[in-house]
Order: sequence, then structure tokens, then C-alpha cells
Amino acid sequence: MSRPALTTLALVAFCTLTVSAQAAVVAESYSTGGTATSTASGRGNTDIRAISAASNGGVARANMSGSGRNGGRATGTAIAAANGGFAQANGRSNARGWNARSNTDVIAGTNGGVAIANGSSRARGNASANSMSGAFSNRGVAISDSQANASGYWGGRGVADSTAISSTNNGFSNSRSRANANGLLFGNARSESGAYSVGGNGFRNSSATANSSAIFFGNSRSQAFDRNW
Repeated sequence: MSRPALTTLALVAFCTLTVSAQAAVVAESYSTGGTATSTASGRGNTDIRAISAASNGGVARANMSGSGRNGGRATGTAIAAANGGFAQANGRSNARGWNARSNTDVIAGTNGGVAIANGSSRARGNASANSMSGAFSNRGVAISDSQANASGYWGGRGVADSTAISSTNNGFSNSRSRANANGLLFGNARSESGAYSVGGNGFRNSSATANSSAIFFGNSRSQAFDRNW
């Protein structure tokens, strides 16, 4: 990787580590010989940040939106860094009411090739939720998509995680993860997911879904993992 590319990625890392703990909506773009665009939008108690960096003629796009209302927080972060090639990161985080919380981390990457990362999280009531994505590419195509949805009402809980990481080296790598948790009354539900796909030449695909639901006095837990190296 060239020195300008290393400088660009260092800037991205620095900005990521210095995200403010206070509610903020920030869009940052860095370029050392490419095209970088970032958009960020948020309402309520959010910390939304979109960061993009490009070098060596690459194109990087980062989009992040979020909403946190009635005490429920929402955080975000979408990072796309392209050293040649194309990288795009799209994220959405939404939280409403009570202890909701929510989160979404989305990263893309690329050293030539194409990297696309999508991620979203949604929390309602006494919930939580998380999500992460990934996608990295070295002259191949890498796509990742993660979603986490959690809701808990009347003393219920929720909590859902999700992860989807893809990679690739000249081939095609796709990963998709979903986690849904729903807790009602005194219910308690927890879900996890996974899905990792790496690559090499050829096609790699991973998909994982975890659904858990606890109603009245129930208790539920789910896990799902799919690996494809």
C-alpha cells in the first residue's frame, strides 16, 4: 500500500478513536488523490459520524443516519476507505423510548476492487441491539450486510447482536447477518448471529439469522453462525 494510502487510513483511524461522547452529527472526508464524500444526519440524542477517505484515484462514500428519541440513544459510524477501487459504507441507527440504546458500525475498505458495507440497528423500549458489518477487498468484490432489531415492553428486555464480515482476494465474497429479539411483559429474549465469509479466487457466501421471542414470563435465547472460508 502506498504512503498516501497509509496516511489516509491513519487519518480515518484517528477520527474513529476520537469520536465525541456527546450527541453530535459529523461528516468528514479526506482525499489524497481520489474522491471521498460523506453524509451524516441525526435527530434527538444521537452520535452519528460518517467518515470517508480516498487515495490513488479511488472513490469512497460514507453515509450514516440516526434517530434517538424519548430517552433512547442511537450511535452510528460509517467508514469507507478506498486506495484505488470503490468503497461504500451505509449505516442507519434508530432508538426510541426507555433504555432503548442501539448501535451500528459499518466499515468498507478496498485496495482496488469493490467493497460495500451496509448495517442497521433498531431498538424500542427496554431493548439494546447492535450491528456491525465489514467487507474488505483486494481487487475483488466484497459485500456485507448486517441488521439488529430489539424490542422490550412492560418489563421485557430484548437485546440482539449481529455481525457480518466479508473479505476477498480477487474473487467474490458476500456475508449477511440478521438478529431479532422481542421481549414482552416479563419476557427476556436474546439473539446473536454471525456469518463470516473470507475469499480467495471464487465465490464465498455466508448467511446467518437468529430470532428470539419471549412473551409473558418466557425466556428465550438464540444463536446462529455460518462460516465460509
